[in-house]
Amino acid sequence: MTRIDKIAIVTGAGGGIGFSIVKNLIHSGYLVEACTKRNIDQLLSFKENIDKELKENLKIRTFDINNFNNVKENILSIYKTKKRIDILINCAGIPHGGLFNLTNIEDAKQIFDTNFFSQLYLTQLVSRLMGRNKQGVIINISSVTAFRNDPGTLTYGSSKAALNYATKILAKELSSTGIRVNAIAPGITNTPMLSLMDEKALTSQLSDSSNKSIAEPSQIASLVSFLCSDESSHINGQIIKIDGGQG
Repeated sequence: MTRIDKIAIVTGAGGGIGFSIVKNLIHSGYLVEACTKRNIDQLLSFKENIDKELKENLKIRTFDINNFNNVKENILSIYKTKKRIDILINCAGIPHGGLFNLTNIEDAKQIFDTNFFSQLYLTQLVSRLMGRNKQGVIINISSVTAFRNDPGTLTYGSSKAALNYATKILAKELSSTGIRVNAIAPGITNTPMLSLMDEKALTSQLSDSSNKSIAEPSQIASLVSFLCSDESSHINGQIIKIDGGQG
């Protein structure tokens, strides 16, 4: 396998989609900084069992994306060690469901802090460092919920809709420094988060899709790898759905 000398940061690396992205990038030859605050064991187990020549390609970092001081410390550590950052995958996020009148506004703020504001802070740090080398790829993991109007999804869907809008603005603002910014909006995906989804919302999304099926995390990871590659150099500012054809 050819080693790709590109440094990729993946947040939410302990989650179903994030972990699949890490595995795909490692097996594709990228140098991956896997960042998470939970499910460390599966990352450690993966690193222990991959081929010897790949082990050095994976660095596992534990921090809370909402702790800005800790985030800055880790990002600067990566840049100091690697001398550059080529790719950022913003995959960290938390789910939320509940009717608007039953939602605590402080809980809604927490969702936005994790799913939106923390992503912006991290992106700002990384894009400044990427800009020094006049190149970079940023991929935000959004959700098809941002395009839908299912009851009980206002907080989560709004946080992802904000991320989608930011993706388009950042693609324009950062293009002068050679940075591309895109987002992927998965529909229902076979991850542990699926068990937390409201049954009515699950049924609604499945019935609205052409495929009537659930995506696998590896399908999202494959698209991430493509968007990281030079073959996608003309794709910028796009929100790409992987939702089985929900329209």
